[in-house]
Amino acid sequence: MIRSLTSRLIFLYCVILLMLGAAFLGITVISFRHYAGQVITNILASRAQDIWRMSRDEFRHPDRLKSIIERRFSPESQDRFIRIEVDGKTVYRSGEPLNGHFSAKDIPPILPLKEGEVLPIGEVMLYAKSFTQPGGPRVVIETGQFQYAQTVEERLIRSLFIGLPILLLMAAIAGYLVMRRALTPVESMIRAAESYTFNEPHKRLPTTGNEPRIEALGLALNRMLDRLNSAYSHVNRFTSDAAHELRTPLTIIRGELELIARKEKLPPDTDEAIKTVLEEMTRLSGLVDNLIALSRMDSLWGKTAHDTVDLLDLALETIDQMHLLLEEKHLTVTKPRGPAVLLPGDRGRLKQVLVNLLGNAIKYTAPGGRITIQIRAEGMMAVVMVEDTGIGIDPEHQQRVFDRFYRVSPDRGADGAGLGLAIVKSICQAHGGTVSVRSKPSVGSCFVVEVPLSATGASSPVASTMESRRFAEMSTSRELSKTRAKAV
Repeated sequence: MIRSLTSRLIFLYCVILLMLGAAFLGITVISFRHYAGQVITNILASRAQDIWRMSRDEFRHPDRLKSIIERRFSPESQDRFIRIEVDGKTVYRSGEPLNGHFSAKDIPPILPLKEGEVLPIGEVMLYAKSFTQPGGPRVVIETGQFQYAQTVEERLIRSLFIGLPILLLMAAIAGYLVMRRALTPVESMIRAAESYTFNEPHKRLPTTGNEPRIEALGLALNRMLDRLNSAYSHVNRFTSDAAHELRTPLTIIRGELELIARKEKLPPDTDEAIKTVLEEMTRLSGLVDNLIALSRMDSLWGKTAHDTVDLLDLALETIDQMHLLLEEKHLTVTKPRGPAVLLPGDRGRLKQVLVNLLGNAIKYTAPGGRITIQIRAEGMMAVVMVEDTGIGIDPEHQQRVFDRFYRVSPDRGADGAGLGLAIVKSICQAHGGTVSVRSKPSVGSCFVVEVPLSATGASSPVASTMESRRFAEMSTSRELSKTRAKAV
C-alpha cells in the first residue's frame, strides 16, 4: 500500500496521464481511419469518373482504351487496380503491380453488391461504379488502390505505443520533481517541528515564501504552539510557585518534629509515630525539591550553560560520596576507567544525573549485588552506562519509567513520587542528549545516557551554575541522611 503523499500523487498523476494517453491513441486511430477512408473513397470515385470521361468513346477499341488508361493512370507502377466491363464482358484489366503488393487477377468483382462504396479486398481498397449512355451498353468501372493508409495506421499505432510509455515515464519524473519542489516547504516545516523543544519556546515553523494554503497551515500551527507554550509556562510557574510556598512550612514542621524526637522518655508508640512522620516529611521535602528542580530545568533560567566537565572524574566523585549507601547493602561497584571524557555542560546537573541513576540502582538491587558504571566517548557523543543486577523492569513499563510521577512499584524510598528518572531525562534533554533503558525482569537494568561532546543543547549563559550544583548536593545529602537515619 502506498503511504507517501508524493508517491500517491505521482501514481494518480500517472494513471490519469495513462488514461488520457489511451484516449488520445484511440481517438487518433479512429480519426485517422475515418479520414483515410473518406480520402480514399473520394480519390477512387474521382478516378472512376476520370476513366469514364476519358474512355467512354473507346470501349469498342480495346488497344486504344488500354493505351489511354496506362498512359494516364499507370496502374502497374502506382499500385493501382483498374478493371472495365462492358455488358458483363471485361474489356480491360490492369496488370500485376510492379511491387507485388497484390494480385490483380485474384480480385473478384464487387457489383452489384457494393456500388459506390469502398470495400477492402485483401490488400486493395476497391471501388466500383456503373455508367450508361442513352442507347449504349452498361459499363462497370472498378478501380482500386493498395492500402497505404493501413500501413500508415499500423506505423502510427506502433509509434504511439512506443512513444506514450516514454512520455509517461518522462512525465512521471517531471511530476515527481515538481511535487518534491512543491512539498519542500512542508519538509522544512516537518524538520522544524521535529527539532522544536521547550528549550527554545519562541522558535516557530517557517512560513515565508510558501504557497498560500501551506503558509496558512504554518501560521495555524504556530498559533497552536503559542497556545501550548503559554499553557505549559502557566503550569510550570504554578508548579514552581506551589513548591516554593510548601518548602518553608515543611522545613518548619520538620524542625519541630526533630526537636520533639530528641526528647527523652517519650512513650514508645509516640516515638514510633514521630519517626514515621519524620520519614514521610523527609520524602515530602525531597518531592518539593525535585519539583523545584524540574520547574527550573523546564524554563530558560534552568537551561544553564556550561563549564568543561570531566564525566569520568564526576562519576568517581559521585561514587565516593555515596559509598555509605553502597556499604549498607553490601553492593560491589565496578568503577569507570579509561581516558577523561570532557564535554561542555552543567557540572551540577550532570552530577544529579549520576546521583539519581546510581541511587536508583542501589534502591532496586538486592544486597550482595553488583553495579557497573562505564564512561566513554563514542564518535561525537559521551556515553554513560549504569548497569545493575537488580529486579529489572517489565517490558510494558520500560517506555514510561521516565514519565513524571510514574512508578513501576508502590515501594517508597527517597524519591517515592517517581521524579528521579524524569529529572534525569530533563537534564539530558537540556544538554541536547537522551537517556534510555534496557532491562530484563530478575536480571537487571542498564540505563544509557548519551550527551553530545559539542555544545548542541539549548542554553542560557546567564543562568546560575551554582544553583544547579546545589540541587545535586541536596540529592546526595538526602540519600546520606536516609542512610544515617537507618543506621541510628
